[in-house]
Amino acid sequence: MSKTGAQTMNPLDGVKNYQVYYGHPNETIIKDMQNYDLVIIEPLHYTKAQVEQIKSRGTKVLGYISVMEVATWNTGLMSKLQSGDFFTRNGQRVHYSEWDSYLTNIASPHFQGLLLTEIQNQVIAKGIDGVFMDTVGDIDNEHLNNPTVLKQQRDGLVNFLKEARARYGNIAMVQNWGFDTLETSTAPYVDGIMWESFNADTIKSDAWSQNMIKKLQAVDTKHSVKTLTISTRQSAESHKLAADSKFIHFHEADAYVNWNAGLVTRTKDTAPTPAPVVVAPTTETSTATKPVAAKPVTETSTAPKPVAAKPATEAPTAPKPVATKPATETPTAPKSVATKPATETSTAPKPVATKPATETSTAPKPTTAPTKPAASTSTTTKPVEQKDSKQAESKQKTEKELKKDKKKAKKHAKKHAAKHAKFVKHEKAKGNMCAKAKHKTAGFLNFFKF
Repeated sequence: MSKTGAQTMNPLDGVKNYQVYYGHPNETIIKDMQNYDLVIIEPLHYTKAQVEQIKSRGTKVLGYISVMEVATWNTGLMSKLQSGDFFTRNGQRVHYSEWDSYLTNIASPHFQGLLLTEIQNQVIAKGIDGVFMDTVGDIDNEHLNNPTVLKQQRDGLVNFLKEARARYGNIAMVQNWGFDTLETSTAPYVDGIMWESFNADTIKSDAWSQNMIKKLQAVDTKHSVKTLTISTRQSAESHKLAADSKFIHFHEADAYVNWNAGLVTRTKDTAPTPAPVVVAPTTETSTATKPVAAKPVTETSTAPKPVAAKPATEAPTAPKPVATKPATETPTAPKSVATKPATETSTAPKPVATKPATETSTAPKPTTAPTKPAASTSTTTKPVEQKDSKQAESKQKTEKELKKDKKKAKKHAKKHAAKHAKFVKHEKAKGNMCAKAKHKTAGFLNFFKF
């Protein structure tokens, strides 16, 4: 089911501000989230009750999933993957050492099913309004030089999006990067796209970026696809440039692992009326604690990665946001068996089983990686009055886990900063690569390359 037709409005209409946060919530953070029009979170860290609290004043919530990568820490998901779910080149899986993750084959019907299950268990069941799909940019980064594989991966992504809409209705769907894939394939099925590293000093002086702004504005006019931008420097200038371009902007300097409090204030009079969520309600069976890096989640769907050159880590697989990867490379535990929603507004064609994607050419590896949320090891809990030695021991254990989380977050922030530096240098290279491709085939003159 296309988002057009039954859906008359983009769920991102009216969103003027947002924030990306992949850390654990607490009461103060949840209360401050209510001041935003939109927040993007790592759903593994939240209960259904906490999501309802965030949404109580009209805030929309998107849950992170990683579409094109899966991290090794997520043993629950890794154990479910079949050989055809990994993308192979010259017979070898494509591994990203920085995040210890593997490139996936979105054309695999089995892998699509795992992602759909993740959406059911971590998004639909918790009352979250939609999904933020990290690592979509890997399609353009990895396969641009192989048209056959490029088309196969894009078709696979479209099949996944169609099935997600057929099962879960008009949930909000935002992809991270993948500009060319957006224009050629996914624009009719998504509501937004994220552009990380939207820094005014680079964007203003770069011809590729200026052209991309026009392209995204045209896509919005035709398909109603909103652009969410993120800057890591020149906050005021970047905000103005985004506003002038009719984009929705957020300035991030902490790799999505620290909540930036007090940036937005919403008064009672201006608070929007919460919009009904068109999803199939599901009963949440448990609130499992978060896995420790050494002990990754064993069940990716019941217990519940994006960073701005891409957000902090992967979903159904694990988050990087244009969003890229947050504190300890923690792709969202992907994608418990998805239950069929109450109603289906249309019947989208089911993906047809295909042979595992393989590539014989040596395509260049991407210089940037999408964001991934940090793999947290525990949930923030309210302090309880100590009544016996067992309670004291439990509290001490929680404090140790929180310290370990902080250490991981700092490590991730450091990696994220390095990634941003490389990304800025890569922007012009992408523009040049795009220009070459356009001149090679007249038929692609209307397309833009990532």
